[in-house]
Amino acid sequence: MSSDPRSFLEFLDRQREKHAARFPALKVEQVLAFMGTTSFTGTYASCSIHPLRSIERGGAPRELRIALGGTLPRPPVRGECVTVHMTRVERYQGYQVKTRALAHGMTEGDLFDAAAGGLVVKGAQIFTVHHSPYTLQFFENVPYEEVAETLAGLRFALVAVGETANLSPRFVFHREVKDGKVLLFHGDGLALKTYMNVRQNKCETRLVVDLDDFTGFSLRGAVEEFAPHQHPEAYERICQGFQAGGWGKPSRVFRFAPESFEPIAPRP
Repeated sequence: MSSDPRSFLEFLDRQREKHAARFPALKVEQVLAFMGTTSFTGTYASCSIHPLRSIERGGAPRELRIALGGTLPRPPVRGECVTVHMTRVERYQGYQVKTRALAHGMTEGDLFDAAAGGLVVKGAQIFTVHHSPYTLQFFENVPYEEVAETLAGLRFALVAVGETANLSPRFVFHREVKDGKVLLFHGDGLALKTYMNVRQNKCETRLVVDLDDFTGFSLRGAVEEFAPHQHPEAYERICQGFQAGGWGKPSRVFRFAPESFEPIAPRP
């Protein structure tokens, strides 16, 4: 891993222009990133990017089978699940699909199967990751037809392995560099799955990628809630971003301080 943030900051600056073109309604500077969190203190979500080959119905209404190219970042251990995140960025609409947690008496085959040049993830629950009519349902019941229509033709999926692994999109509305340290800032609206993880575990894996080819950086560091007076410029930028998106006012604002910067790309 690299601890030098310069190449990442150069990449981030390039992405601000590219992401502005993708989200023209947001008349503020921003970069869409993806937060990987877990619920087990001191652990980081192990994340990877994969070619998305297909999605199919599972054996029950909330189940989904997702065929991916490449291998997982690592095998899950007891208590962990595999989470697949798929977003149609131009619609700002998408889903994360979680397997069951690996428990006593289970094997990896209960979570995924090997396939030629890849694997098939056995999703046990579908969750929305953007504002939708299902957001406030703790056990969301998303129709398969809606998932299939939204994700048709999608090229890449993100994966996280960890205890209650969660991968959610967040707009980075502001960044600062102080004493050589990078700080990235974002806000939250509803207190949902990501916040439940962050309350228990401050360790975060942040994926920042080019939305054309999904190459970019995987960052690891600590994420913490901050008070508006601690970073007034960041708070103002976040509020401007929320207003531009029509999301009201953030209920919480967060500072992410990455300590490592590792290039990442879709797995072959």
